[in-house]
Amino acid sequence: MPHVPATDAFAVFGIARTLDLDAADLERRYLKLSRECHPDHHRAENEADATAVLQRAAEVNDAWKVLRDPWRRARALLEAERHGVLEANKKLDPMFLAEALELAEEVAFAEGEQVAALRERLRSAADAGLDALKRDVEAEDLDAAARRVHESHYYLKALRDLEAKG
Repeated sequence: MPHVPATDAFAVFGIARTLDLDAADLERRYLKLSRECHPDHHRAENEADATAVLQRAAEVNDAWKVLRDPWRRARALLEAERHGVLEANKKLDPMFLAEALELAEEVAFAEGEQVAALRERLRSAADAGLDALKRDVEAEDLDAAARRVHESHYYLKALRDLEAKG
């Protein structure tokens, strides 16, 4: 039986655990839920009621942060399906790590026209990783999916570092 975290973002939104979510539908659900639990719409009879409303609003906001980002959503899905799968698959292939180090150096020294080409390459790599992760989840290979989540960290960090360069 899958482990259900204390706050399952998918359950908060009342949706099935999947990586493929319609962004517009997800946002509609978020807006609806946030209106339903907004403190301005609830007159609390007592302090406990006020606290419960605020806790529910925080829960909805936290779930929104997880579900709207495909990589955070993947982490939540994997942990909900098999608690500890991310921790158990933290060790990455040394060849991949060597390539990630080279990539970080390439980002550090990229200038001018190199930046745009490298940005596109990193975005493509991240997109390809997400597609592969979806295939791993569909094939129920959660270990491979967890390794892809960890690998994505390197591509996404390199992309952030490149964006920070301007």
